[in-house]
Amino acid sequence: MRKRKKSQLLLICILGLLAFSLLVFGTDKQVMPEKQNQQIQTQQNPEKIIPSPKNIKERTAIYVFIGWMWVSIFVLIYILAHKIKESDRIYKYKFFSEIQNK
Repeated sequence: MRKRKKSQLLLICILGLLAFSLLVFGTDKQVMPEKQNQQIQTQQNPEKIIPSPKNIKERTAIYVFIGWMWVSIFVLIYILAHKIKESDRIYKYKFFSEIQNK
């Protein structure tokens, strides 16, 4: 029952971070103050460079990259937690105390 709650909590955290990433990186519009917008229009360089994905393929690639990054972070945290539990278990049974006494 306890493992089920932990896995549900982990799933909620992953979904929350994914939703947050979509909100932050999912905006297509660039909001600029009017003064800054006028300065851009008055510049002599008529080409306006907007840093954004060129097509849907690049946009999807960005989302996949962010998703894999979060998944890898959670997997590493999960592995570290199990390593810590295992080392605590070995310490509790005093596994290496026999070697130190010799």
